[in-house]
Amino acid sequence: MNTTTTTSTPPAPGGIPLGPPSRIASTAAALGAILAGGAAALALAMGPGADYSAIFLPVWTGLVGAGLLVVALLIGSGAPGRWAQVAAWVAAGVLLAASGGVLLDGFRIFFATTGIPAGDFAEVDVPGAIARACALAASFSAVQFARRIRVRARSARASASGRGRRVVGLLGVLLCLPYPLLKLVWWMQGADGSYAVGFPGMELLAFATAAVVLIGLTSRRAPAAARVPLLIAGWLGAFALLSMGGLMVFGILAQVTGLAASPIAFGDSGRIILVTAVYSTWLLLGLALAAATVLCGEARPARGPGGRREEAGSGVG
Repeated sequence: MNTTTTTSTPPAPGGIPLGPPSRIASTAAALGAILAGGAAALALAMGPGADYSAIFLPVWTGLVGAGLLVVALLIGSGAPGRWAQVAAWVAAGVLLAASGGVLLDGFRIFFATTGIPAGDFAEVDVPGAIARACALAASFSAVQFARRIRVRARSARASASGRGRRVVGLLGVLLCLPYPLLKLVWWMQGADGSYAVGFPGMELLAFATAAVVLIGLTSRRAPAAARVPLLIAGWLGAFALLSMGGLMVFGILAQVTGLAASPIAFGDSGRIILVTAVYSTWLLLGLALAAATVLCGEARPARGPGGRREEAGSGVG
């Protein structure tokens, strides 16, 4: 009896077909570098934007990130391996830092386009906003490019070990506590500098949601149907926290050093250190969410006894 054997492209961890190795990821990264570099160059040529963007990282940071992504692509095209991964992750970090403030740009664009009265908050630094949005998109493409190299190097399954996912999940959940606790303390004290502080209901809800997403991403008991929503929530939360965390830390340092005018009276140096440290947890929480999302995406679903679907590697719980 004649038998015919067929070959198919092995799936990436998470069951996603790779297709031609890194071709899609490389193309996306190249487009991201072109967009981020071009938008940053245009913003530089047009000069300083609206005053509110003075505390953001300079737009030339996006140009640097785009150059680093090109370097990662060149290394990856020749000998994809550890150095290509490192270059891609560094490029992703620089581009993400360059995108700091993109969420604030989004709010300002909303008020500017809808006509809802918002005063100065409806003013938009258009070239800078475009550059920051392109930097954020390019950062995501750099992350995906680095992940595809990991898959080709067959290192993904090892990275998705149960112990690593447990540690990331635990640290992430702990990082969800400092900011809401600080806002609760300020609420009980009745004032934060020159601002009255209400009950931090939104902050508690937001960081509780982040904790739930982290547990879902790092737990082997999460329902299979929740996998894709958890991955989407993880990426969105990670990029928002990393972008805003970098913006807040840089903004506070710029205000303390006199590089930008400070609209908030922080008080003594101890209070400044406390606020900076707490906002730094946004950066760390963003890193934890990004790591948890990568590990969850790289965990290959497996069939347990009786055909029950499980994930390779255990997680929180």
